[in-house]
Order: sequence, then C-alpha cells, then structure tokens
Amino acid sequence: MSSKTNYELAVESRGDLGTAASRRARKAGKIPAVMYSRGAETAPLFVNAKEWEALSRHDFNLLTLLEGKKKTAAVVKEVQRNYLKAYVVHIDFQEVKMDEKITASIPVRPGYGEAVGVSKGGNFEQALYEIEINCLPGDLPEHFEADITALEIGDSLHVSEIALPENVELISDPKLIVFHVAKPVAEEVAEVEETEEGAEGEGAEAAESAESSEEAAE
Repeated sequence: MSSKTNYELAVESRGDLGTAASRRARKAGKIPAVMYSRGAETAPLFVNAKEWEALSRHDFNLLTLLEGKKKTAAVVKEVQRNYLKAYVVHIDFQEVKMDEKITASIPVRPGYGEAVGVSKGGNFEQALYEIEINCLPGDLPEHFEADITALEIGDSLHVSEIALPENVELISDPKLIVFHVAKPVAEEVAEVEETEEGAEGEGAEAAESAESSEEAAE
C-alpha cells in the first residue's frame, strides 16, 4: 500500500454554461467541471487543463479543491474523455465530509518484482484492477500493491490476500481473483487436444461396443 499525498487542485467558478461556452473554455486551456454537494446546488467549475494533466499522472483519490481561499475536500466521480482527440471533456467532483465514511474503488497493481511462475514460462494475468472499500476520506489509499513473487504456474492471488489498513473495510468479494499465473499457451493447447482425442476415443469405443451388441442380437 502506498503512502498518501495531499493533492491540491485550483478551480474557478463557471458562469457561462452550454456547449458553445464549454468549447470556448477548452480552447482557452480550461476543462469544464461540476462539484456535487449533498444538500446544495451543483457548482459549475473550470479546471486548468495543464494542471489536471500533471495531477492525473499520479494515483490519488482525495483532493483539496482550492477556489480562492475556500478549500473543499472532494473525490473524482467521473472523468469524461474524447479518446479520438485525446483530451478531457468534463470532470465530475463529489464533495466529501472528512468525518463521514465513503465507498470508493481503489486501483490494485502488482509489486515487488516478477512472479516465479513467469520465469518458468507461465503467463501473468491481472483479472481485477480495482478493489471496492469503505472508509473515512482521510484513510483512502492511493492504490494497493500485492506481492506476486511467490505465484507459481496455476497459482492465483485473491482479494482476501490484499493487505488493508486497519481503518479500511473491504466491500469487494474476497474470493475474487486479482492476479493469476496461467500455463503456457502451448501446454494449454496440448491439454485440450489430449482431452478431445480422449473423448473421440471413448466415442469410438462406445460405437464399436454398440455395433457388437447389435451383431450379437442378430
């Protein structure tokens, strides 16, 4: 598990709404955004595109949004992207209270080197990329790392084996597989072929047995 960093992002109020205004903002290097707050109206915002790009290179879940002297704790609900033109279209923030627990999906990734099964020809696979947890905003991990070095061919690492901090509650199914070292493709193909050949052989034997029974009956 990583140590937490206090990430801050400057925002500004957005007065002009609509598609045309959003298009002008993007040309000016700003990303349209909104912040949702429980019991309050949705606040339209602008985010500096370069600052967001720099921030998005890091793993983070909790942010401090700075609007002048006002500071608001928030998490990112959704980031809408134009993948063809490679830019962020819109960002949704959700204000959080530091004394109220929230549910969040935290990235999980392999750490601590290579699985031993890979050195023996196995294929390392990641089946799950996020783990859902519940905790106070201040306890949100940036990401989880799992020690996968001991995984042999055929071994799996499950959600239950991911170390969680004391104040973090697991929501995801603990039986879900996160990482797996599969057999080499050639071996899997050979096993499938053997199984098919065995099935064909059993079918042929069954057919011969049936023919013998019919001859005996005649």
